[in-house]
Amino acid sequence: MQKWWWKVRFTLKACLLPIIVFQFIRTLLLPNPFDVLILFLLFLLYIGMLFDWF
Repeated sequence: MQKWWWKVRFTLKACLLPIIVFQFIRTLLLPNPFDVLILFLLFLLYIGMLFDWF
């Protein structure tokens, strides 16, 4: 299970950054609490992957 996660983790990290940028632009244009929450959760997930917490 551990090797599976290490292989998928880098792909997920690479795909997550454009999604965060898109969500950030969407939040700037049409801010609502749901979009801000999604952006915050995506940001926490990305930071957790950068610091190897996951």
